[in-house]
Amino acid sequence: MARAYSSSSSRGQRSVQLGARVRKKGTGGNHWYQVGAVAFLVLTLCGLILVSIAGSRFLYRSLLSENDRFRIQTIEITPGRIKTETMIREYLAYVDITAGTNLFAFNLRKLVALYLERNPLVRQMHVRRRLPGTLEVEILERDPLARLGQRGNLVADREGYVFRLSSDLHRLPVIIGDKDAELAPGRDVQGMSRVAIDVLAACDNPLMGMRLVGVDVSRTDYLRLHMLTADGIKEVKLSWEGMGRRTTTSYANMRQRLSEVRQTVEKDRAAHSEYDASILPGRVHAR
Repeated sequence: MARAYSSSSSRGQRSVQLGARVRKKGTGGNHWYQVGAVAFLVLTLCGLILVSIAGSRFLYRSLLSENDRFRIQTIEITPGRIKTETMIREYLAYVDITAGTNLFAFNLRKLVALYLERNPLVRQMHVRRRLPGTLEVEILERDPLARLGQRGNLVADREGYVFRLSSDLHRLPVIIGDKDAELAPGRDVQGMSRVAIDVLAACDNPLMGMRLVGVDVSRTDYLRLHMLTADGIKEVKLSWEGMGRRTTTSYANMRQRLSEVRQTVEKDRAAHSEYDASILPGRVHAR
C-alpha cells in the first residue's frame, strides 16, 4: 500500500509539472503575439504618417507652390529713409524673388530673419502675401538716438541697440566716457550708457522741453548732461532714486528730476553754467 501511494504521488507530481510547462508555453506564445501586434500597429501608424506627409506635400505643391495662379505679378514696397525701394527690389532679386515667382515658393519667416540678420539698420520687416499675385514688403528702420563716442560711426537707438550710421552723425547727441571694450554693432549698450539712453529718449520728447547735446557716462554715481539753452550749453550732474534699475518707479523718478532741472534752469536769472541735481532729491543747486 505504501508503494502504491508513492507511485500515485509521483504521477501526480509529474502531472503538475507537465501542466506548469504547458501553461508556460502558452504564456510565452501570448507574449510574442502581443509584441507582434504592437509592432504591427506602430508600423501601420508610421506608414499612415508618411503617407499623410507625402499627400500634404503633394497637395501643397499642386494647389499652391506650383500653381500658376499664384505667380507674383506685383511687388508693393514701403521703403525706409536709407533702405530705398530700389535696394529692397535688388535684394529680393538676389534671393530669387521677382515677378513670376510663385508666392508660396519661399518661406516668409526665413526671408525676414535672413534680411534682418544682414541689415542691422532695419528694426522690423513685414512681408505679406495678397492673393492671387501681390507681395507686400514693409521696412521699418531703426531711428538713431545717440552717437557713441566722438569718433567712429557707432550709434544706438532707443532700445540701446548698436549699429553703424554713415550720415547725419553731427545732428545726434553724443555719449562719451563709455569704457565697454566689447561695444560693437549688433550688441546692446550696458551700464551707464544704457541709463544715458533712457535720459536721451525722455528728452527727445518735445513736451520735456530739454535739448541735450551730450552725456558723459564716465562716472557710476551720476550722469553729466550737456544741455543746450538760449544762454549756451549748461552742465548738469544728474542722478535719481533707482537710477540704473529699469522699473516704472525709476523712470518716474528720472522724469521728475529732469523736470526739476528744466524749471530751475528756466528760472535762473543769474544764468549759471553748472547745476547739480545729484545731491538731494527734489533740489537742484546752481553753481
